Amino acid sequence: MALMRYLVGIVGLVGLLWGQIGADAKARAVELALQASQSTAPFDWTGLLWKVLWIETILIVFLSFRFVQLLVRYTGYDPFASWNRDKVNMRLWLVIGAAGLLLALWGTFKYAHLYLPESASVHGAYIDSLRNFILGFTYPAFILVHLLLFYMIWRYYNGRSTAAVYQETHHGLERTALIAISIPVLIIAGWGIYVWSLPVHGQKPTADQRTVEIEVVAEQFQWRVRYPGADGKLGRYHYTLIGGENVLGIDFTDPKAQDDILPALKEIHVPVGSLVTVHIRSKDVLHSFYLPHFRTHVYAVPGQKNQVMFVPKYTTQEMRRRTGNPEFDYELACNQLCGGAHYNMRMRVVVETWEEYQKWLSTQKPAYTPPAQVTEQKTHSQTL
Repeated sequence: MALMRYLVGIVGLVGLLWGQIGADAKARAVELALQASQSTAPFDWTGLLWKVLWIETILIVFLSFRFVQLLVRYTGYDPFASWNRDKVNMRLWLVIGAAGLLLALWGTFKYAHLYLPESASVHGAYIDSLRNFILGFTYPAFILVHLLLFYMIWRYYNGRSTAAVYQETHHGLERTALIAISIPVLIIAGWGIYVWSLPVHGQKPTADQRTVEIEVVAEQFQWRVRYPGADGKLGRYHYTLIGGENVLGIDFTDPKAQDDILPALKEIHVPVGSLVTVHIRSKDVLHSFYLPHFRTHVYAVPGQKNQVMFVPKYTTQEMRRRTGNPEFDYELACNQLCGGAHYNMRMRVVVETWEEYQKWLSTQKPAYTPPAQVTEQKTHSQTL
């Protein structure tokens, strides 16, 4: 016991010395940080201080555990021998579990503003309703299950209660549990199949609703958009025709393709209230056509044409007023890591009235140039 007191005294002195040295080092580090902040050196001293603090904390915890191990090994004295370790573990689990549950509840409300933005498409409202229903069903179940787990830890920790008693199968209880679980699962499955089919093939135009078809082609690392011309139809394409100025492989022998429009400006224009059908393909690798505000997502797969449809509810100007952000813009993003310059896979989406859409479309020129005009342009160039 005398040896124990001697060791405790030494550890206490070493701890005081360590604390003083640490305090002096931190004070000196603060002075250096203040001096550096007045200079032009672009060094993050605050980040360095935080790293030092974390390293020091980890070392203190590790050395504390190591000290206890050495103390028990060389003195035979275990300061925790009188503890009821089962009870201590039970209490620790309850504290950690309760802290985790409270942290999850706090984070739910703290970061609610970072959830998906307001839905700007007709089918998006159905998707949000399904999501809210699932959360309303699973979140209480999440809390209830954890409370039951905490109760079991407290009720049946070793030494407090006898072992569980074996019981024969209770068929009535099993049937009741199966039915109780199956009902919400079937509701979610049926509702989900209907809702998730809407942006793929489940929407049809109403009697007075306009329709628009466009094509979006992904490539490393940009999006290209093709619009139909006066005929309102997109022409054929083939991958073997890609080359030179024909970047999308459009088959200009098809009369429907000769008035197709390929704007140089990298943005998508769609009219509000119209049923917009987007045909999507990729020229190289797997990309992802993702419109978060419209709850629309589909993969752009090489060698395969996919389709998605949506009805915009608000123009860009209306959404700017609703959000109070005069610089708000809808955005097309690729949420697949498609390569080193993946960050370039972004495009502005402009939602406007039908009149504004038609006016903008009329200012765009077809991608096809008739052979006679090509010959005339070459002759004019040679003359100059």
